[in-house]
Amino acid sequence: MKKNYFANCMVRYGGYFLTGLIFSFCLASIVVKGNKIISQAVDTLLAGGEVEFWKFIITFLVLTILGFVLAFLKSILLSVFSLKVQKRYKNLLADKLYHLEYRYFDENGSASIINKMNSDIAEADNLLRESIPDICTNLIEMCVYAFYVGQLNGKLLILMLLSYPVVLYFTRYVADKLTSLKKTFRQKSDSITEIAQDCMSGILVLRSFGAEDYFQKKLDRATEELVENEAKRTRMSNTVIIIRRLLSWIPNIICAIYAYVLVKNGNLSIGELMAFIIILERFVNAFTGVPFGMVDAKEQYVCVRRVEDILNSREEFSGTEKTMPESDVAVSFQNVMFSYEDHKAVLENLSFSIEKGKKVAFVGESGGGKSTIFRLICGFYPVNGGEYKLFGRNFSEWDLEAARACMALVSQNVFLFPTSIYENVRYGNRNAKKEDIIEACKKARIHDFIVSLPEEYDTIVGERGILLSGGERQRISIARAFLKNASLLLLDEPTSAVDVGTEQFIQEAIDQLVENRTCIVIAHRLSTVCNMDEIMVLKDGIIVEKGSHEELLKKQGVYAGMYGKEQKGGMEE
Repeated sequence: MKKNYFANCMVRYGGYFLTGLIFSFCLASIVVKGNKIISQAVDTLLAGGEVEFWKFIITFLVLTILGFVLAFLKSILLSVFSLKVQKRYKNLLADKLYHLEYRYFDENGSASIINKMNSDIAEADNLLRESIPDICTNLIEMCVYAFYVGQLNGKLLILMLLSYPVVLYFTRYVADKLTSLKKTFRQKSDSITEIAQDCMSGILVLRSFGAEDYFQKKLDRATEELVENEAKRTRMSNTVIIIRRLLSWIPNIICAIYAYVLVKNGNLSIGELMAFIIILERFVNAFTGVPFGMVDAKEQYVCVRRVEDILNSREEFSGTEKTMPESDVAVSFQNVMFSYEDHKAVLENLSFSIEKGKKVAFVGESGGGKSTIFRLICGFYPVNGGEYKLFGRNFSEWDLEAARACMALVSQNVFLFPTSIYENVRYGNRNAKKEDIIEACKKARIHDFIVSLPEEYDTIVGERGILLSGGERQRISIARAFLKNASLLLLDEPTSAVDVGTEQFIQEAIDQLVENRTCIVIAHRLSTVCNMDEIMVLKDGIIVEKGSHEELLKKQGVYAGMYGKEQKGGMEE
């Protein structure tokens, strides 16, 4: 069963809201009280009596001041309620994003997630700040004013309420239409954001292949669809405004005519008529404000539901064990099965053990399951079957943060944050001192390059590290791994995307990095794994061969064939 986080946040701070509504009730009661005073004064004067002027003025002045105070306090309380709910709701969303299953990011585009975090949250703010308080305030005012009118004349109240079913029917119809259009609008906005994001991320490819016109037309189509949808929504909204005004005039006209008849027949005094006319406008505004406010709220709640989809998504499962157990085995897979959502099995009954301090490589053709093994080791996905142990403990028992603290990943696709080199290296250990960071960069063979820059360690690397070369980014990533000082190193072909000269620097850094550590390597260049303690050859999620480089060459099997092709290709070059 899905949990409603938005409602829970409202309940958490409901005291502010309820107190604000009590002030709304008091404020409406003051308006009624003021109307009664005016009504009685007019009837007294028309009957030839006298009204104590200063008593009338002082009473009215006191009610006015009290009304201003109550209105101010009501506004403050409802604002505090809105701000506190917004803050908690945003914090819940931010916290949730860090704990979502990795699978969620595979299945949902980043553009949709960004829109939910920005514009959808903004709509939730509007719902809290305007729609919900307005609906509740109007409902209270309508009840207070209706009770007052009922005291004046019960038939007059019945006549006022007769048009309400018509208002409700119309607003329900409009709300369904606008809600549907709002859903489409959010989906179209996601598409436009996604196209724009693709254009910016792939600008080099886009321009080098002359695909600007294709993306421009794609963006134009998406924008046109969005505009058409918004045109429908605007027409519907304008119609709502016109109908609301019409519906507000109907009870005004009917009630005014009937009130005239009541006065003529002596069933309503002139003073009561004046009070009724004054209160009628307020009543009708509240009367139509409730259902039409619900139209706005239902439209805005579309965005809340989109945020709720994130908040109700599954989180990564985490155990509680944080201490490193005593074990001679670093990583162990026993009959592990795994497949991605609605896809065929990637790993089938995969079994292997890697002893502490050993250096092991996984090789094989693309799609064989090498990267999937790394994702399972890091706990990005749970295994579908079998057993995975990290340092002798079942991974499901590990506290995720503690487990990942034991690992350092150096990927071929290095991600750098758009901040300084210093901060990017420091992500390896947020408590590290500057001298530790410099020492890590020296070991990664990147220090000399950094100090040659005008800003040295304060140099901004740009989005995704675009201002640095591939080799420079890779060595910063290795410096991060040095700084983390983890027991288990995961190297995803860190030299595959660099030139020969840079590869030597990186290989020297890696050789130093892997000393006295367990190291698992994904390799595409077989020449980089010749010195591994063990090489495992994967094919279709199964280990078909394993052994040292020399042992596998002697077998003249899959590995020997792959190595021969690589050597032949190198010689031809």
